[in-house]
Amino acid sequence: METWSDLPVRERFRIKFYLDTNILAYLVDNTYSGLTFTMDFLKSSEFADLVSSKYVIFEFVGIRKREHYLRKVLQQSTSATGKVNISSLLKYKDNFNAPEVKFEDVQVDIKTSVEAEVEEITNNFGIDYSANILHDTLLHPTFDINLSSRISKEDSLVLASAIWSDAATKETFVLIASNDQQFIDSYDTLLLNPVFASHELTPPVVEHLRNIKLETGVKVNLTDVNDDVHLALFLPNKLKELITIKNKNLFIGQTVNCGHGIGFPTNVVCFTLNPDTPLNNNIYLTIIGKGLDFVYSTKLPIASFWNQTEIQAYPFQDVTPINISFRPMDDSTGVALPLAQNIITRLREAGNLIFINPDGIE
Repeated sequence: METWSDLPVRERFRIKFYLDTNILAYLVDNTYSGLTFTMDFLKSSEFADLVSSKYVIFEFVGIRKREHYLRKVLQQSTSATGKVNISSLLKYKDNFNAPEVKFEDVQVDIKTSVEAEVEEITNNFGIDYSANILHDTLLHPTFDINLSSRISKEDSLVLASAIWSDAATKETFVLIASNDQQFIDSYDTLLLNPVFASHELTPPVVEHLRNIKLETGVKVNLTDVNDDVHLALFLPNKLKELITIKNKNLFIGQTVNCGHGIGFPTNVVCFTLNPDTPLNNNIYLTIIGKGLDFVYSTKLPIASFWNQTEIQAYPFQDVTPINISFRPMDDSTGVALPLAQNIITRLREAGNLIFINPDGIE
C-alpha cells in the first residue's frame, strides 16, 4: 500500500470471507495450490478479512482427529503389495478402534498435530474465528434454515453463524467459500431468502471453490492447478467487484485518463459517472486504486464538479455514462492547497474506483 493511504481501510470497504471446515482442512494440508495462493493474496490485502467461527473450529478439530487417526491406521494396514482395504479402513473412521492401531497409543501425537493445525489457521493464514461465536440467538434461525431447505443441521448452524456473528452483530455483507457440493446444491435462495428476511439477516454471497465467477462471466476453479496461472489477474478483479457490490449505493464510477490539451489542468481527477447515478456537490469521496494498492479519502469536500464546464445544478445525473472531473485539495496545513504530485498522479490513473464517503458528508 502507498504510504499516504488512509489506513486502516474502513470496514465498509473490506470484504469478509467466511471459510467453512473443508476449506480449513485443505489449507493445512495444502491440498490445492490455487486455494493456498488465494488465501495468501487475501491475507496480505488491506481490503479483505478472513474469518471462520468457533463452531467451524469445533468441527475442524473433530475431522482432523479422525483424519490423523486414519492415516496412522493406513500406515499400519498397508499390505506387502502396497494395497489397502478401504472398506475396512472406513469401518473405523468414527469409533477409533481399528485393531492395527490403539487410539491410546497415538492419542498424544494426534492431539499435538491437531492443536498445531489450529494455531496454523490463525498464525499462518490469518483466519480469525474468535468473533463468530455460538450465541443463543442462533437457535431459531438455525432451526428455520434447516427446516426450510435441504441443508443439513450442521451446515445450517455454519450458515447462521456466518451472517450473525454474535448477538449484537448481523453481517451486512459476507462471502461464504465452500467446496461442499451438497451444501452448494442445497443452497436455494428462493427457500432461504424469506428465512433470512424473517430474522432481519442479509443473505450471504455463496461461492463454490470450483466455480468462482466475475460478473463478466470469467471464472476460475481453485481446485484445478491449470487455473493457477490466471489467479494473479483474477483475484484483484474479484475483490474489486465485491467491494463495488457491497457499496453499490456509494459507487459512482471509475477514473479515466484526463485530457492533455493546452491549458487542461493537471491537478484534477477525471472519472466516468455511472448511468442514472445522482451526483451532489460538497461531498467527500474515497478513491481505491485499481491495483488495490492505495485508498485515499478527500480531506476537504468537493465543492464543484465539471462536465466540460462547471456544473451548476445538483444533483447531476444522466441516463448514459458521462465524464466528470474534480479537483481534490489538501488541508494538512489548515489552508486548501493542491495535493502532492505523487498522490495526484496515482489518483488520476485510469481504472481507480470512486465512492461517496458518507462518513465525511457535511
